[in-house]
Amino acid sequence: MNQLFNLTRFGKVFVKHTAEHYKSYLMSLTVLIGVMVLGGSFIVFVIPGGFLYVQLQSSMFVVILMLAGTIFTSTIFADFGNKNKAIASLTLPASHLEKYLVAWLYSLVIFTVVFTCSFYLILLFLINLQHIPVQKAGIFNVFQKPVGLQVFLLYAFLNAITLFGAILFEKLHFIKTAFAFFISAALLILFNKTLLGILLGRDVMAAAPFTNASFVEHSKGITISTTGIEESHIIIPMLIITLIFWIAAYYRLKEKQV
Repeated sequence: MNQLFNLTRFGKVFVKHTAEHYKSYLMSLTVLIGVMVLGGSFIVFVIPGGFLYVQLQSSMFVVILMLAGTIFTSTIFADFGNKNKAIASLTLPASHLEKYLVAWLYSLVIFTVVFTCSFYLILLFLINLQHIPVQKAGIFNVFQKPVGLQVFLLYAFLNAITLFGAILFEKLHFIKTAFAFFISAALLILFNKTLLGILLGRDVMAAAPFTNASFVEHSKGITISTTGIEESHIIIPMLIITLIFWIAAYYRLKEKQV
């Protein structure tokens, strides 16, 4: 039998994980749905007809996906932070890759599918609460802009970072990961601003790497940006970083000892 990955063994690990955590996952989903329904109902009350606008729908989808997804991912390795549960998890007769893939599958694939379906159901409910017959209600397409595949790539990027933080830290996973992420992002932006300033010989406004460079010339704002064809300059580095963090999370899991 393959010691690295066996489909039958992986299926048993997946079923075991589901049986042990489905109650907490369902409870978390119920809370999330409740928050979205209450928050959406409040928006309907404050902004009549608000959810009839596709822009608001897509914005809410992206924000909640990123926030709820990273919070959920930060708890996926919680058992390894508890000594009693960690012993049971580490001594489970399965490879580290199989244990890792179960966590990866739940935090990325299953969460995304369940959240998207739940969001659409709640959105249909909220749209039916609107009483503006003169305006036709439209529903955003999750696979088209302003959402599109780039949003799911961004979530995969945040998932990789959060997954690494979830196995790296033993407690307060989300808080510590978020703190490290924002500090690193601030330092990266500062470094990028300094580097662009040296290359252009201008006082460049702060910007993240691989994005637009803006500066003032003769009292006029000038922005240097990539074209649509060059979006790969952003997507490819993000994909590489995502893969690096996923791999790093796997090897950090392998380092865990009883």
